[in-house]
Amino acid sequence: MARPLRVGLAILLALASSTGVNAAKCYQYLSQQDYPTCLQLDSNLVLHYRTVMDDGVETLELAPDGDGYMSWVSIGISDVGMNGVDMNVIIRATEGYNWIAADYFTANYSMPMLDMEQNAVLVASPDFDKDNHTLAIWRRPLDSCDAEDVPVFRDVERTIIWAYNYRSIWDTDKFYLSHYTRGVMTGVRLSPSGLLSSNVTTASGGAVSVSSLRPPPAPRGRWNVSMPPAPAPPPPAPAEVRMNLTVAMPAFAVPQLNSSVACVNLALPNDTAYHVVAYQGFNTSSYVHHIVGYVCAAGVVPPTLNTPYMCGPGQTVLPVGCETVNYVWTPGANGFTAPPQAGFAMGAGSATFLVLQVHYLNVFAVGQVDSSGLKLTYTSTLRNNSMGVLTLGNTDLRIPAAADFYTALPNICPASCTSKRVVAPVTLVSNFYMMNGLGVSALTRHIRNGSAIQPVGRINYWDYGYNLYQTVFPNSRTLLANDTLISLCSYNSTSRTRAMTFYGLRPTDELCFNYLTFYPVSAMPDLDYCVADTRKNITTCATRTQLARMTAVGANDTVQLQNGTKMAVGTLTIAAYKSNECQLHDAVDVTAKRKPNTKAAVSSIIVVPLVLLSIGFFLWTKYSKQEEMEALLAKAREQGLDAALAEIPE
Repeated sequence: MARPLRVGLAILLALASSTGVNAAKCYQYLSQQDYPTCLQLDSNLVLHYRTVMDDGVETLELAPDGDGYMSWVSIGISDVGMNGVDMNVIIRATEGYNWIAADYFTANYSMPMLDMEQNAVLVASPDFDKDNHTLAIWRRPLDSCDAEDVPVFRDVERTIIWAYNYRSIWDTDKFYLSHYTRGVMTGVRLSPSGLLSSNVTTASGGAVSVSSLRPPPAPRGRWNVSMPPAPAPPPPAPAEVRMNLTVAMPAFAVPQLNSSVACVNLALPNDTAYHVVAYQGFNTSSYVHHIVGYVCAAGVVPPTLNTPYMCGPGQTVLPVGCETVNYVWTPGANGFTAPPQAGFAMGAGSATFLVLQVHYLNVFAVGQVDSSGLKLTYTSTLRNNSMGVLTLGNTDLRIPAAADFYTALPNICPASCTSKRVVAPVTLVSNFYMMNGLGVSALTRHIRNGSAIQPVGRINYWDYGYNLYQTVFPNSRTLLANDTLISLCSYNSTSRTRAMTFYGLRPTDELCFNYLTFYPVSAMPDLDYCVADTRKNITTCATRTQLARMTAVGANDTVQLQNGTKMAVGTLTIAAYKSNECQLHDAVDVTAKRKPNTKAAVSSIIVVPLVLLSIGFFLWTKYSKQEEMEALLAKAREQGLDAALAEIPE
């Protein structure tokens, strides 16, 4: 029996320092004027792409070019990782026959299934008559309105999943990881703003460089993994000199416990004022779950430096005045790059000390020394704005056992909070979601004047092994007073048939957070933590420092409701936002509900496009089983369209 494709658990690192020569190169057969963006996926495959207007529809044009004569090439797009992949495949059907394009989809790491709607249109087929390479061009809408396609937003990062093979058969290869070459590239902006081709006369794109990515633990199979670093910081202004600083745990012996949290207080440069303009986390042991960098307020000096201490629940609290979160990272994530207008304040007049906090999951009780931390890139050329991080989330999780899709109670940061804390328009920069192994999807809705607008961000298919700093969606990048933010996390607990799952830091617990980066801090100086206790119908509406002071004096909910650090939420009933196109982008669940081998569909423009175009015939049919549909495809490829049509019942 064929083994299902378990792509998300099948990843090993491809060394970025490989000295091999690239057989495939960008712009060997396409011009940079037409395709300003090209990614080197591996030594044998490059990907050119651009955004074009095609009959009034914004369309993504993909042009992979491979060395040698390939049998098939696949370019997939996902939210963050290997789950929920919108996969376009070009296939050389049989020797001497034309190429076909197919729109596939994977959910829950399943074998690729033909999409119920075929939205990939082949523009140019490979020509094997010369030059020993495989170049194909096809288009797909940025937003096809199909739940089995991944929408592409302006300036919002997506993950590319690529694969190919030589002298093989796609219908066989798709069952087995070992049959083909494949890889992953995270943090790619497929549709940069302001760069749109009109009627395919000019091209769009943005430069993306490639680096290595540390994979999640317990890999199965082998994937090549790469990503744009952070993404690649834009070139600094001529007068801007950048420096790097590493803050890390000083050779800390990881406790042999299922879950532990350690902190260390570290000094930062203090000779002048700086802005941190980029950062990248790193881990030297496989037991790191996440890393947080808390900065101390101006003038605050922690009691001890460079000595690790345990700082988990019930242990030593953070030094007073050192509770502000600026940096968050999880293994598998890319790095963060600030927009040119802003940076995190550091140095004279602001943070001169940092508390580095590392959460470890030492499930197998194996002792190991860890020196994980953060690499900060900073400059003395100050930018116009200082950045902050607003924490949204839910600390009252109660996930029932054996639920295939359960959405926890919403975290509501209400208008009553933003009306008091937002003193000027706030620019929202990026989302950084955090869940554990049961996580399925995450969403942050944005409500203004009682109506939903485009969400701040969402991930329809959470992948625990990957994460990224997802740029806020285009139409939701300004937070105003009286706006409401609603965060929701959904889970699949079918692996836990008896016990309910709660919030916490243990391996068996779950999380639901969105660390939302914003600027300027001066527009929202008294709010960086808005987390609701939904069952009590109240929410925090304060800074972490203010809340730490309340905890230190034992202030209860009544006291905090009186002093304004907590507020009543009230009742909200908001219809889901619908884009001008058609996709419900802030409905709680917009994922496809089709399982393998059910409701398969075939579109003629995909089966044998050139033949169908020549006779002007369009076929649309549904079959109850994936195998029947695949058999129809195979017959069309091998024996022609007439033979396939003869198999369809009247």
